[in-house]
Amino acid sequence: MHKQSFFEQYAHEYDALTNASTRVDKHRQEVAALIERFNPTRVLDAGCATGLTSSLFAEAGVATVGLDRSRAMLTVARRKFAGASLPLRFQYGRFEALPRSLDVRFDLIVCLANSITGVNSIANLKRSLMNFKRALKPGGALVIQLRNINAIKQGEIVPVRATQHDGILYLRYMERIGSRTILHIVRADLSSRPVTFEPFRNESENFSFAQIRSALRAIGWRHITAYSDLTLKSRFVRHSVDLVFVAYPPTAR
Repeated sequence: MHKQSFFEQYAHEYDALTNASTRVDKHRQEVAALIERFNPTRVLDAGCATGLTSSLFAEAGVATVGLDRSRAMLTVARRKFAGASLPLRFQYGRFEALPRSLDVRFDLIVCLANSITGVNSIANLKRSLMNFKRALKPGGALVIQLRNINAIKQGEIVPVRATQHDGILYLRYMERIGSRTILHIVRADLSSRPVTFEPFRNESENFSFAQIRSALRAIGWRHITAYSDLTLKSRFVRHSVDLVFVAYPPTAR
């Protein structure tokens, strides 16, 4: 029997898992750097989860659409920002089958926090990049952020983060098997007696630097540059933890 993923079963605990409240200030600085660099008026946050990135763009006055393939995550995002007077809305969609209603709508598309790996194949990666290109206005830009798989050794188990909230402990660690990464999540209820825990396993195709760059070029993206963080100040090097691509459609610049 297929076990439901943590992100579907516990979407309402995603912010606790990722320690969102302590990441807001740093991420606000990253979003501000992206706004300064690209000066967008309308942004697509592809893989918005519970809406942190989307809300930060919207708080800065940028009209934002948060897109996600998880309806459970979108339910949480809509509930969180229902009372906020922000230029923000959330929509269901998959990158590889992007709704045509989003065509030629955005100055900037951001696909952050490893969201691109959810497409799970090179074929779907290329479809997604084609769709992103279709959704951009002339002169728009694409920013993709993912974990640099080359910084993880084959078979290595890498601690990601431990967080605790309201008596629940969340442990995350990652391992690499070939071109795939497996994110393990352990959710332990410390308030129960005895303590109970649930293990979750999320496997995805974690694309390499060469695969992303090759796919971008094959689809026709231009001016492709790689960085090691979202402030876009440091160029990517082989063992950077994060890999951030910036790319432009053929008509840009």
